[in-house]
Amino acid sequence: MLLIVFVAVIVGATSMSSCATAVSGSGLQSATRVQVDGLTEAQLQLARNGVAIGKQRGEPEAVILAELAAQATESTLRNLANPAVPDSLNYSNDGLGYDGDSVGPHQLRASVWGSVGIATLMNPTYQINWFYDQADRIPARDRMAPADVAQAVEVAKVNAYAGQMDLARNLYAKFANLDPASLSTAQAGQPAIGCGLNGAGMLLPGASSDFGSAIIAAAQKWIGTPYVWGGGDQNGPTDGGFDCSGLTLYALYQASGGRLRLPHFTQAQQDHPAAQVVPFDQRQPGDLIFFTSSGESSSHHVAIYYGRNDQGQDLVLHAPQSGQTVTIAPLWHGDRLDVRRYSIPADSGVGSHD
Repeated sequence: MLLIVFVAVIVGATSMSSCATAVSGSGLQSATRVQVDGLTEAQLQLARNGVAIGKQRGEPEAVILAELAAQATESTLRNLANPAVPDSLNYSNDGLGYDGDSVGPHQLRASVWGSVGIATLMNPTYQINWFYDQADRIPARDRMAPADVAQAVEVAKVNAYAGQMDLARNLYAKFANLDPASLSTAQAGQPAIGCGLNGAGMLLPGASSDFGSAIIAAAQKWIGTPYVWGGGDQNGPTDGGFDCSGLTLYALYQASGGRLRLPHFTQAQQDHPAAQVVPFDQRQPGDLIFFTSSGESSSHHVAIYYGRNDQGQDLVLHAPQSGQTVTIAPLWHGDRLDVRRYSIPADSGVGSHD
């Protein structure tokens, strides 16, 4: 309890920071289009940004390998929130960690590094740059093994980073052909990837149910994944991507712990027994919005209502159309909009059929 109170004092005043801390490398946000056994797209995007930012900064290969090994060891390549740092739960994350007051892919302690504000601390791009900043201050780093560079930066009780070097080398090889000249670099004062509306580390919308928040958390891990017609099932993308109803059936299945599996068709999702009709003015984050063209009886598109931005504009999280990727975008009007809110069945058999 004392730890939680102490952490709140450190980060509470800046928990809603603009996340505009200048960074030397801004990374990438599109789909990786690679596969590594045992790793999700979200993990691969963190790994790719470890390489991309390292290359943007001109870091040597050994230091980039050290960063990858450190991410893999500290957080298994996940942007972790921590209940001991309550404000961290308000930001998009890949799960929870329980190591003291540590958060993020490099498990930075809020009580030590939290002066930048929790919005910045939960930004994985900031944490990757933090690692490289620390490594650049090590005088002998160019003569050190990558695992020892990781240990010198992280100052862990036990140097376990050598155990992740094979994975680090594999990941580096996957992304080694990134051209630094083609990667944009954030300007001073501009937010890095992970701030604002897109990417891991974004501020989650408020005023939603726990189930609604879980639906958003499940879907937003696939931001940047290509649209594929007919793509997606309860386990994730198929044939390399999602279509609109594939993304929603995945998100509701995952958020419900497998108890709610919607059909892979928009109108069938709209008419599902677990769906409650909600007036548009009562919409909440996590509700599904169905789009029906004038004169048509069946909806042609579905999106997850995300909430409003700081200008009061409605946002949706969805898989738009061929040639685009899963994204957060302003809600558009023109079609008839029908809102549905879903309840988790008490009996696991409800909604378990196609």
